[in-house]
Order: sequence, then structure tokens, then C-alpha cells
Amino acid sequence: MSEDNFTDPEQNTVSPEQFEVLSKADAMAGVFTAPGETYETISNTPKQNYWIIPVVMAIVAGIIGTFLFMQDAQLVGSVMDKQKQKMQEQFDKNIKEGKMTQEDADKAMESMNPKGTFFKIIGFGGSLIGPFLILFILSIVYLIVLKIMKAEFEFANILNVVGLAMLITSVGGLLGIVISVLKGEMSSVSLGLILSEGAVGEKVHSFLNKLDVFSIWFYVVVAIGLSKVARIDMVKSASVVFAIFLIYAVVTSFIF
Repeated sequence: MSEDNFTDPEQNTVSPEQFEVLSKADAMAGVFTAPGETYETISNTPKQNYWIIPVVMAIVAGIIGTFLFMQDAQLVGSVMDKQKQKMQEQFDKNIKEGKMTQEDADKAMESMNPKGTFFKIIGFGGSLIGPFLILFILSIVYLIVLKIMKAEFEFANILNVVGLAMLITSVGGLLGIVISVLKGEMSSVSLGLILSEGAVGEKVHSFLNKLDVFSIWFYVVVAIGLSKVARIDMVKSASVVFAIFLIYAVVTSFIF
């Protein structure tokens, strides 16, 4: 990663005529090799939809990962046991409060069949829809924050920043599934590999798994990208991006 990635974008006064339009392949490679230069070029050239191919690749990676997951009975069993336990606790609470009957609870538990059609629809459906949801939700959140900061940018370039960076999480997701298959439980390239759930507790372990190498890499690249396309200081960009990420990680690990 070059030093240019961390320079103040407000000091860049290069005219658009000095930049050549990047090809889709060069933009995707540039996210890994020189994200600062890549996003700088994108922000100074005519609008292109660089995010489409990376999102399609993320969908393909998700489908492959879901297929590998479903082929491993031990891994599926480990995940399903935890889900069933949580559901049973919630159903017991709902029954006591009169919100559902025991019969309804039993039917719901029976539907939790990893070999059933419903389970496969949820798994592969999530792989198809998930990348688009991540792309647009994150982009809209960044749009709102950048508007509050009075930054000037094109929304298409926010999509490009997030979409191109999703190539990183696609690689991380596939590697995570391979590690999970080898371990027999859901894992990622994080401290969760070293510290077991039994040692730190379920919620802390879930939080550590979210702080994996590829997620951090993803958000570093997003922060660089936003600083370039919105012409804001790198420190401000990184503060916004990682604050949102940490809020998400804490809420989904310790509250839900």
C-alpha cells in the first residue's frame, strides 16, 4: 500500500485530464495493490459502474461457500444446535407469556431441518441477496454521514468504493468457510481461532470473529476510498468507517 493512500485528499489538485479511465480489471486489481491510487483515478474520471462485477463475484463466492457449508454435516450440526437452543429458549419464553402455543413451537422446531428445502432456500437466497444488501445499506449509511459532513461526491462512486472492496471480503469469506470446515465450527481469520468460545464466552467469541483480518482490511480500503472520492481527511474517513463497523459488531454480538 503506497504512502499516497494516506495523504490528505484536499491537497490533491490534479486535473481530471491527467487521469485515464480504469478498466474494470485494473480497478479490481488496484483495490488489492494500490487502493488510494485506484480510487483517486475513479473520482477524477467519467462515472463508471465498477461495483457490478465485484458484487456478482461476491454472490458466486457466497454460493460456493454455502454449498461447502451444507456439505459438511458436522459444521451444519454445530450451527443448528446453537440456533435450536436459542430458538427453544425464545419459544419457552413466548409460551409462558401466552404469545404462542406449545404446538406452534413444536412445528417451528421441526422446520429447522438442515436437509429441508426451507433451509436451503434461506442459505442460497441469502448468498444471492446478501451482497446487494451489504452494498446498498453501507453505501446509504456513508451517504448520510458524508452529507452531514458537507462532503462533495457522486453516489455512484460510494457504490464503487464499497463494491470494489467487497472483493476482499469475498476472499475472506471463502477462506473462513474452509477454516470452519476444518475446525467443525464457524470461524474466521481472527482471534476467535485462538481463543475458544468456552474460554471467552459466546458473545465475546462472536465479537472477536467479526474482527477478522479480511473485515478490517475491507474497512481500511473503504476508508481510503471514501477519503478520495469525497475529498475528506483520511483520519475523518477512518473514524466514520470504523465507528460504524464497531457499533455493528457490538450490537450484533452483545445485544442480538
